[in-house]
Amino acid sequence: MLKNPSFAQRCLRQVALPLCSPLLALGSGLLTPGLANTMGEVIPGSQPLFPSVSQPGRPAPPGPQVYPLDGYRLTVGDIVYVTVANVPDYSGTFQVLPDGSLNLPVLGRVEAWGQTLPEVEQAIAQAYAAAEILVEPRITVSLSQLSPLRVVVIGEVTRPGVYALAPEQGRLPTVAIALDAAGGITQRTDLRSIEVRRVSADNQREETLTVSLWDLLTQGDRNQDIALRDGDTIVVPQADPSIPNARALASSTFSTGAIQVNIVGEIAQPGVMEVPPDTSVSEALLLAGSFTRRSRRVDVQLLRLNLDGTVTQRSLPVDFASAINDETNPLLQDRDVILVGRNWSAALGDSIGTVLQPLSGASSLLNLFLPFLLLR
Repeated sequence: MLKNPSFAQRCLRQVALPLCSPLLALGSGLLTPGLANTMGEVIPGSQPLFPSVSQPGRPAPPGPQVYPLDGYRLTVGDIVYVTVANVPDYSGTFQVLPDGSLNLPVLGRVEAWGQTLPEVEQAIAQAYAAAEILVEPRITVSLSQLSPLRVVVIGEVTRPGVYALAPEQGRLPTVAIALDAAGGITQRTDLRSIEVRRVSADNQREETLTVSLWDLLTQGDRNQDIALRDGDTIVVPQADPSIPNARALASSTFSTGAIQVNIVGEIAQPGVMEVPPDTSVSEALLLAGSFTRRSRRVDVQLLRLNLDGTVTQRSLPVDFASAINDETNPLLQDRDVILVGRNWSAALGDSIGTVLQPLSGASSLLNLFLPFLLLR
């Protein structure tokens, strides 16, 4: 509810702003954020997602909420819709400014950076009440549009650096998406102990979260691929070479029963198949049917998840007459992936510069091993 405004406040709302704002805009060439928002507009580069008023006397509906909202903390560039109950002139779409604030009608600057939506609602309500502009204000803040998150990726990735990751379909970027943007992992990456370092909610200390994309790939634990926040630093460690590799497990007495392998690419019957644990690469290719006319028959790529948290990729020659050996025709292990590439004519016809790009992107990696998770 509006409190009885002073004479100066009535002049500001009813006379001064409507008359002076256009003159200020012409004189400076740019409206200040406060004036622009008061006039029902947003700062340059951020157009309203919805009109300021849909019906006389009623505020416009808020923009579409973005998933996930729980615990999300606002950052510079985010767009929110502020609804002030029974005061449509104060409601509208606002953007978090470079100084981390929202510039609201009559009230002015309210801190928003690093706060959740309920915290911003409380801050706005307290500010309106403290300034004696509104009595018992009821404020609702909804998220209309997310700005790109700025994160740092360092360690065992192809291209360490700073990246701006835009949300896709309302979902926040995750660790896997950040690794993909950084060119993907190396063959020395330890997927089991990736660190995400971020500033705490009170901005007083640094928190470190440890995630395991290894558990995501091997157990289907999607909680490991956590959503990122603005300013996060992702540290990708190198695997400990002292940890035994998967070959030791494969040769042990625990390696019994059928194993699952995924054969993808230019092969007659691609997909996940169950084979005996003593099946070689050549035998698996024969079980998947013949090569297609587009197949590269010189070599194939073998991808493997190792027990030390790394992923290795090997190029193996295709020789169906070769005996089982570790160099050219190794035994397969559970969750191995065999990639059959395109020959030069197929690649040329598809306007692709190379026959088979090396595995680099984290998203590509997850897609190759995802069928194993779906079959569990």
